[in-house]
Amino acid sequence: MGKNPSVDLLKGLLILLVMAGHAMELTHQQHLALWIGAGFRMPLMIGISGYLLNVTRTRTDRADLLFGRYGERMLLPWAFALMVYLLVSGWPLSWATPLEMVLRPPFHLWYVPVLFFLIMVTRLAPLSPLMLLAIGAPISLATMYSFGLDHGPIGVSLLSADNRFIRYPVYFFFGMVMAERGLPTRYLGVVLLAVALGLLWWSGLWGSGNGLAYVPARLIMCLGLIALLPRLAALRLSFGPLNRIGRDSLFFYLWHPLVMGMVLTSGAGALTTLLLSVLILLLVSRLSASRGYLRRCLGSAPPSRRVEATVSAEGLPQPV
Repeated sequence: MGKNPSVDLLKGLLILLVMAGHAMELTHQQHLALWIGAGFRMPLMIGISGYLLNVTRTRTDRADLLFGRYGERMLLPWAFALMVYLLVSGWPLSWATPLEMVLRPPFHLWYVPVLFFLIMVTRLAPLSPLMLLAIGAPISLATMYSFGLDHGPIGVSLLSADNRFIRYPVYFFFGMVMAERGLPTRYLGVVLLAVALGLLWWSGLWGSGNGLAYVPARLIMCLGLIALLPRLAALRLSFGPLNRIGRDSLFFYLWHPLVMGMVLTSGAGALTTLLLSVLILLLVSRLSASRGYLRRCLGSAPPSRRVEATVSAEGLPQPV
């Protein structure tokens, strides 16, 4: 599926919500808004990734082209960011570290391995999105009910993987289903009602400790939001700064904790930390966009098509 301004806008908004949530967590704030945002941010991001995935291309491209594309767009910046965070944090290194980083990525770095795993499942299992959802949903539900919504490995051995590898397929494959089938108008009211009910239910669970209710409340809220993606995409909404962040979502996601940590050393509060971090990341993103190797390492988006048209003589790489 091609680029869509409304989806980029939503991705930008979600990244800002992720950053706002982390700013509140780093400054030790507790608020209902933090609970609500944590309930839908990453499931919706995973759902958007499934919605945007070009299933045919993923399954028909030669392996070298596929790994080359995702290696440049996702894996290289993830690996570079991983090394930086390990060095900054003083993480203990051993012969098993590479395997641990892939199966149990630390900090916020789980997202790329989980997403790449789901993309590879889509390639290797030549089933329809609906069939993948039918298989993935029970696995996700079993994982949620067995391990709760907390992050952690499945087991205690060296090969134990983070439970998010099998907790998020339901959102990814549901996004694929929505891209394939859309949302008929006759179901729009039902979906909006489900989102409202899920949101109210999830909000009411704040501080309750009712783990059994967390799963259905979150599922209703998040699957309802993912179901609205086709309707949102049809609106083609756009707001420059948010769309820019949405197009550069991987860069912002990878590097915002590092920038926030540096800003917090000045004693800034949550709101100041958020605003300064967004401005710094926007500046670095813009500066690195036209510098090919740096852009690839950082994961920042290539220059827009309008800019490329004016500087094509410089031989800048085309967007993937």
